[in-house]
Amino acid sequence: MDYRLENLSEDDFEQLVNILCQKVFGTGTVAFTKGRDGGRDGRFIGTANNYPSSSKPWSGKFIIQAKHTTDYQASCSDNHFFGNKTSIINGEIANIKALVQNREVDNYLIFTNRKETESREKAIQYIKDKTDLTNADIIGKDTIHSWLRQYEDIAKAFKLGLYALPFEFYDKDIRDVIIIFHESLPKIQYKPLQKIELSPINTKNEINNIERPPIDVKNEINNLDAAYYNNILLSDLNLYEKQILDFLQNPINEQFAQYYNETSVELKRIIEINRSQFGDFKQIFGFLTKYLIEKEPEKLKKYRNTIPAFFHFMYYNCDIGRNK
Repeated sequence: MDYRLENLSEDDFEQLVNILCQKVFGTGTVAFTKGRDGGRDGRFIGTANNYPSSSKPWSGKFIIQAKHTTDYQASCSDNHFFGNKTSIINGEIANIKALVQNREVDNYLIFTNRKETESREKAIQYIKDKTDLTNADIIGKDTIHSWLRQYEDIAKAFKLGLYALPFEFYDKDIRDVIIIFHESLPKIQYKPLQKIELSPINTKNEINNIERPPIDVKNEINNLDAAYYNNILLSDLNLYEKQILDFLQNPINEQFAQYYNETSVELKRIIEINRSQFGDFKQIFGFLTKYLIEKEPEKLKKYRNTIPAFFHFMYYNCDIGRNK
């Protein structure tokens, strides 16, 4: 589960870290306040509940730093974080030394929504070597995710992961359809974009009649702007509409056509129920595409153009969206 911590504000991330620390260290964790250097930190004094383990917990004075980034790909290997003289870690060294000298810290922790890489261990050792601090640690995205899976109430409170979604649907069927369709495609030759009026298509054999309004009326009903329709949706239809139709109507793909039908019926119902959570319909296209890709990002990234094309086809074919 990817909780997309980069979407939080800096203040929300600090609050999230504070609440996690109350669970892991103790309820005496003090919320983030501005320190002498202008930075913000959290504090805890006592024996941790279960950190780094329940059998050998750290104790004493804890200083907790939160370092948030909006970069989804950020990691502990980034030079900006650790690796050059102006890095975040180097910027903390003088502050930690002052805390150690004044006997204000026994345990120093940095929480960050960066990926934990080998550089994380090097950065921890660097902090210890430069400050003579025995207990120091960097808690990255991977560990925070692990804790959020244990404390689902916190994830829910911050609307993270599944709790951030406007809705969910059974996506395996349509993923299988798109993957098989994509793999069966010959090399697509791009056709110049032109304003076309595609004929209405019904891929659902059990439904013979669909009340289908003119596309400009459908766009108005669904609050889909003309720019998106003409420049994005229409472009996808020019590229993929015939191939999708041929694929779904081919008897050898009967099972996948059924998958498509079942998914589109479910989506039409769920989108209508949750329509008020979106502005215009292009936001729904964006959500559906992101929802699907994030289930298996490495596997599905090569289908990132085919996926929205399928949802555009569903819309044009009146399988999703309002028709009246």
